[in-house]
Amino acid sequence: MDCKVLVLGAGGLGCEILKNLTMMRVKEVHIVDMDTIELTNLNRQFLFRDEDINSPKATTAAQYINDRPSLSSRTKVIPYVQDLTNFPTEFFQQFQFIISGLDAIEPRRFVNKVLLQLTKESNYDICIPFIDGGTEGLKGHVKTIIPGFTACWECSLNTLPTQQNTYPMCTVANNPRTLEHIIEYVISVQTSADMDLEDEGQVDTLFQLCKERANQFNIDTKKLNVSYMLGIIKKIVPSVSCTNAMIAASCCNQMMKIYYDLMDFEKDGNFTMINGADGCFTYTFAYDRDPHCAVCSGI
Repeated sequence: MDCKVLVLGAGGLGCEILKNLTMMRVKEVHIVDMDTIELTNLNRQFLFRDEDINSPKATTAAQYINDRPSLSSRTKVIPYVQDLTNFPTEFFQQFQFIISGLDAIEPRRFVNKVLLQLTKESNYDICIPFIDGGTEGLKGHVKTIIPGFTACWECSLNTLPTQQNTYPMCTVANNPRTLEHIIEYVISVQTSADMDLEDEGQVDTLFQLCKERANQFNIDTKKLNVSYMLGIIKKIVPSVSCTNAMIAASCCNQMMKIYYDLMDFEKDGNFTMINGADGCFTYTFAYDRDPHCAVCSGI
């Protein structure tokens, strides 16, 4: 495919997306991620190995493709290790598609706003499809956004889960800023997620580890108690490899349909949901624009 694609995120979803784009023979892929690789990433982020721990995700993922002649002969990958929101607007103009595998809300809102701005200021000469994938445990979604035509990312903000309880592991491991980060690190890395939360001895061990780590990073422990800790632990949603694979496949399929002019939004819809928690089913529908959307209503 003779096009240039920007992939946002090189985590579990980003690795799957990059693999798919390479298999689709996309000519050039740029990938942005400011995180480094942790041991806990290796069970699902299959482009990384033990020796890659502490290396940047973006450059490591790009190197995996670029160092293999059978892959690099058809796809060139260019990495960026920096905050996505620091790129100037002009950076995004060079791409034909942008696919998001991010796990944070604000960067997606940023990209959505930039693409709508480009569309408006160019009088629709620039209209870059933004395909957003997201996962939460056994559930996931794909939003296909054509700036100025379909609902934008902001229009569907209220479709996000009411509890956002997953945290980027790079932050959790290297630069924790909240008690939630501390608790997730303890339960995900220092101990086993299979610990019996009904066992007072194991719960006390968890609590002491949380307190020690919070003190290590100078995080206020005033509100840290056993009840608070257990409440956070029970809300932590694990990342599931098969969900990442399904969502990434759907993202790339949407891109391919647009590229080959096979997309019919009235028929195909622009919002896909996958649910593997309550059986296994997908549902695609047309999500309408919000006439009062603060971002796209004026376009």
